[in-house]
Amino acid sequence: MPARLLQELAQLAARTEGLAWFAARMQGLPVLDAEPLRLPVCNRIEKLAVSGKQVSEATAPAVAALASALPRLRWQQTYTEADGFTRDWLDNYGWVNLISPEGLYQSDGMRLSIGYWGAGQHYGEHSHAPEETYLILAGQARFYSEGRPVRDEGPGDTIHHAPHQKHAIDMVPGPLLAAAFWRGDDLLKKSELGARS
Repeated sequence: MPARLLQELAQLAARTEGLAWFAARMQGLPVLDAEPLRLPVCNRIEKLAVSGKQVSEATAPAVAALASALPRLRWQQTYTEADGFTRDWLDNYGWVNLISPEGLYQSDGMRLSIGYWGAGQHYGEHSHAPEETYLILAGQARFYSEGRPVRDEGPGDTIHHAPHQKHAIDMVPGPLLAAAFWRGDDLLKKSELGARS
């Protein structure tokens, strides 16, 4: 089932401006053994896929493939209550590394994570060394990127961040389900958090 998810995301990336570099490198990757782990957000993703709402025609196959692959994926959270996040925030947040140096599919040159944030959540200002492109799979959010106007984006839209460019996201109206394509240094290093409001 994860193979179908990888295939759908590769095809979507190949049709999306700015993601051809990733699409060309998403085949033939070694598969690593990863113990599946389910988080509360998995239930929300299943409901989102079944409803078909907040999904575009272009992203629907990837969302359906993600829902089918949920039992085989290792969901994670970067942050904890010790980082200043509430239990409610954490219960509405999670991500999975599909491709990374330690992902289900192994690559030392890129990272492809899929993340979910619940409606109304605020993901405060943060930055990281790798270049990043978000590809929204479902939902809608407001993106704040240093040096650029605020943008409201939905399914099929992309948001690019240069290395160390500060950015934040408001899940309005939300929720947000997005694939994050990373390349560059420190692919597994935790993002640097700025001030949270």
